[in-house]
Amino acid sequence: MMEARHLDLTSAEEECGDSAMGRVRRAYATLEPGERLEVVTGVAEHVFGIRAWSRRVGGEVLEESTEPGSTRLILRRPAPSAS
Repeated sequence: MMEARHLDLTSAEEECGDSAMGRVRRAYATLEPGERLEVVTGVAEHVFGIRAWSRRVGGEVLEESTEPGSTRLILRRPAPSAS
């Protein structure tokens, strides 16, 4: 299995107008079907927003773990559905 791409938002509170969700969306957009994105954040609102956004775009939250001061989410871009 391929290593997940990593996006660390723990020190990024809206750096220069670059929103955390914008960074997640851009990183996710580069994933091929089946690839995973690991997102680490220290902001609880980011966790809720990322989960909700992932559901809206058809992504999967494979894993969520919390440590003091940060939460780690593993997202996967699903394969296109066969129609």
